[in-house]
Amino acid sequence: MGFKVAVIYYSRSGRLVTLANVIAEGIRQVEGADVTVYRVKDPIVGDDYNAFDRGVLESPVATPEVVLQADCIVFGAPGRQGGVCCEMSFFLDSLRDFQTNGCLLKGKVGSAFTSVGGVGCGHGGHEGVLQSFHSFFLQHGMLSVGVPPSPMMEMAPLATPLGTCMNGKESGKDTPGSRLRALSEEEVKLAYSQGEWASIITKQLHDDGD
Repeated sequence: MGFKVAVIYYSRSGRLVTLANVIAEGIRQVEGADVTVYRVKDPIVGDDYNAFDRGVLESPVATPEVVLQADCIVFGAPGRQGGVCCEMSFFLDSLRDFQTNGCLLKGKVGSAFTSVGGVGCGHGGHEGVLQSFHSFFLQHGMLSVGVPPSPMMEMAPLATPLGTCMNGKESGKDTPGSRLRALSEEEVKLAYSQGEWASIITKQLHDDGD
């Protein structure tokens, strides 16, 4: 039996677009996974093309119904001054009725990723950002999944079992004229393994429930 996974990111500069898609590729390695990458619509500027970097608006818009229909939800958003960005917080708040009307997300798998650094975003705090997502999962009765243990955890500077985090430093492999940042080898491997691990656990839970 198949199962649905929604990877949902917010990013204005596009720094998390690549990371979201690498996680999605990891998810697809598990038989039966039906994964789609979505974006959170900015509650202030909407879809103003001039406000976003290239590639950000190509993903379909996430809605509460998308979250409700998914068996696994992987959220990603940048940290701002040590906390989750307000645009993602606004989206998470829009799901509060799922908690009060019967805990409708109970039993779903949740996972998270983030980025820190960059102009105007502050530095550090990535574990705090990821913990905020995991707190959301627990409040809704979901099952939190992070990055599985691996030797790569010793090599990535911001590695944490709570989720993949990309740092703010740009590399020479970045796309010219864009703020889309190439991932390091360590970030790719951690993101891929996180997606695959979340997918494995979701499949096990989904198959056991059939």
